[in-house]
Amino acid sequence: MSHPLQDISNSDFDVNILHDPLTNPSIDLKFPLPIDKKTYVDVEDNYESLSQSFNILNSAFRLIVGGSKYDKIYANNEYKFFINKHSDEFRAKFKNYMTNKLEKDDKKLDEIVYDLVNQELNMKLIKADDFKLRFKEVKDYMVKYYKKNNEKNLPTFPSHNFVRSAYVTVMAIMQRLFPKGVWVSNQDLSDLYKKYLADPMSIIWTPSHQSHLDYIILHLICVRFQMATPAVIAGENLNVAVVGGLLKNLGAVFIPRTFNNDLYTERNLNNVIEFLLVNKIPFEVFIEGTRSRDGKLLLPKYGILKNLVSVYMKQRFEEHKPQFNMLFQPVSVTYERVYENDEFLKELKGEDKTQESLFGILSVAASAFSKPKDEVIRDKLGYTDNSTRKLTGKIFVKLGESFTLSEFIDDPDIKTEKEVNLKKLGFKILHEVNRNSFIPEISIIGTALQAYNYYANKRVFTIEELIPVLRIVLEALLRENDSSKTNKTILQDMLKCTDAELSSLIVKEITSFFRYIKVNDKKGLIKIESPIELLYYKNLTIHLIIQRCLIMYIITLLDGTEFCNRRIIGKLFYILTGFLKNEFLFDYDENDRNGMTFIIEDLTELGVITKNKSEDSELSIYKISDAKYIRLFANLAQPFLESYVVLISNILEMTTNLKSNYARAKQQITHDKLILDDDELRYPTTKGLLKYIIEQLRKKAQFQSLESINKQYLVSDLYYLNNLQLIKIFKNKAKTKAFVQILNPRDLAVLNAFLNQLLQVNSKEKDLLTDEINVNYVIDITNKNFDRDYDELERLTRQRATWAKL
Repeated sequence: MSHPLQDISNSDFDVNILHDPLTNPSIDLKFPLPIDKKTYVDVEDNYESLSQSFNILNSAFRLIVGGSKYDKIYANNEYKFFINKHSDEFRAKFKNYMTNKLEKDDKKLDEIVYDLVNQELNMKLIKADDFKLRFKEVKDYMVKYYKKNNEKNLPTFPSHNFVRSAYVTVMAIMQRLFPKGVWVSNQDLSDLYKKYLADPMSIIWTPSHQSHLDYIILHLICVRFQMATPAVIAGENLNVAVVGGLLKNLGAVFIPRTFNNDLYTERNLNNVIEFLLVNKIPFEVFIEGTRSRDGKLLLPKYGILKNLVSVYMKQRFEEHKPQFNMLFQPVSVTYERVYENDEFLKELKGEDKTQESLFGILSVAASAFSKPKDEVIRDKLGYTDNSTRKLTGKIFVKLGESFTLSEFIDDPDIKTEKEVNLKKLGFKILHEVNRNSFIPEISIIGTALQAYNYYANKRVFTIEELIPVLRIVLEALLRENDSSKTNKTILQDMLKCTDAELSSLIVKEITSFFRYIKVNDKKGLIKIESPIELLYYKNLTIHLIIQRCLIMYIITLLDGTEFCNRRIIGKLFYILTGFLKNEFLFDYDENDRNGMTFIIEDLTELGVITKNKSEDSELSIYKISDAKYIRLFANLAQPFLESYVVLISNILEMTTNLKSNYARAKQQITHDKLILDDDELRYPTTKGLLKYIIEQLRKKAQFQSLESINKQYLVSDLYYLNNLQLIKIFKNKAKTKAFVQILNPRDLAVLNAFLNQLLQVNSKEKDLLTDEINVNYVIDITNKNFDRDYDELERLTRQRATWAKL
């Protein structure tokens, strides 16, 4: 049977950037670009001449592609509509700016050197008469050190011909890796371009981050839509042999994972960013900080946002440039299958991350040219076997609503970076990414598979059994996607399908994207060999319904009792959203549909719960009327909570064991063993703890899904408990190890008992959940969130007051 849905290229995604990239490298926008000026950017020294770099490689590309075609690539993107950052003059200007900052212009460096030398003087390491000479020695050393670092880590922007040759090379690889295309909306890019031309400034691209290919994709989009490629903040782990140099040529700014209280590295980076933004160079930053391994967005990191705001404030209020601005562009990048998928699955199961290397990167490029095994192989039982097959799919790029930094701040009383709410800025960007994230068919089917697997606790079941669950999931997602034209269309189209068409679609999607989820289309059977593979696809949709899942989970616990009322549900909802605040973007959520009151009323309207008046109370009591519906969605929330039980119980157990080992070791210490590392004996390392947990849980088989013990959930849980000051994660920087120490064993034990009853691990009694003194105590424990900003804390206080009145 043919695919029941129309091809995606006929929907909101109307351009495949991998199609015809050489014959027509520049895609026509929805409006004609202006031609009445030589350049549309009013930056001093925007050099017109295109920097050329003719060498054997470029000559070869010109010969292969054709001279006229080759010269059309990236022809008008810079100088005419953006700054020409590839000219000799611009590169010299950049280098001179950074040199002058180090040698004379940056007073902060002088202050640092002065303090260092002054400490030497106070310690009597030098004499007062030596101060001036020592100051010069230290300053010269630091200037030399940071110049060398800058040569290693800053972009070089060699020539337009380098961009062209890179474009031709990368396109050849991407076309092989993703034959189904990278899809974008022409309207999205046209709207952004119009907004930019009305007031040219640095476009701050802020994409979601699930793959190293995210960098490449955005560059290809810019080349094809006649926009300047951005400078990109990249982790220093990518600055590997050969490849690091190529990435610098394309705009990579390599930074360390952490500045570790380094006195000047962050300031040096701030100078780089200031130069780029003042010259209106587009800029790309992944504010999640690292790639998500499980499909969800990670919480924002604020380091680079702080740099951007710092530059903005300096230009506006110190340099007196009231027109200075920057345009933030949230970007959602969705993969039907991430090319790192197999590696991510290993990481989620607890194996060490594969470090980036030249060999690894070259292997990916080489794999593009290996002969794909497109034929579907079946095992002896008739199930699909994708163990050796190259799996790939479409990539979808969607732009959210852009905004300027001045629009975000919009307060004349804010004059310094410290007064800007960085957390709110980060969440605004990522909420917009989430709001515009595309939901491909495979993610919808993956969510249904996960929901049914948890509900029925079956590893083998019929396609016929899955279809009613798929329809329930489709209807639920459709209710949450009213503002998304693209998602609404695909969900409606799937709901219109007959059972036979949905069955055909399920077979097609499982065959195309899964290694460990298998289908036997002859017998109409699905087999789940490793449910962890479903995690990524379920998490592409879970952000839309997680609050509803939590409410339904609470109702299943309280159903049939007088405690299933808004007051108790509200308090438990507050606790659970606290537990999951490191997993989801709960803060600054302006969507009223995610509020407890709306969800309960909506579930009542759907008829899956009913509202009855209690005889002993003025509060209404809620009762489940559609147990399957409620349980399907409640189960999707459970693994997030299970991971806490796993973590806390094992921290308590492992720490007890280590303390015992420490006591025994102390007794054995002799004079020649004084270099004993106490930390390693008394406290578990984070890495060792995670490995220990995963090994123990596999032995005990305590929970039905590997999702509960995946590495990413456990790390998020660790940092939440650290934030509550129940544990402390401290680092032995000399050995680059992080250790976990229990700070408050009593409260940690209270949480453990509460969660065990919440998950009904040891008992089906509900006293800890319904005893309001105990619930209020748990709220008090989880409310100790020391990084909450004032506005958010005030909102939560009002929310708690509302629940108290209920």
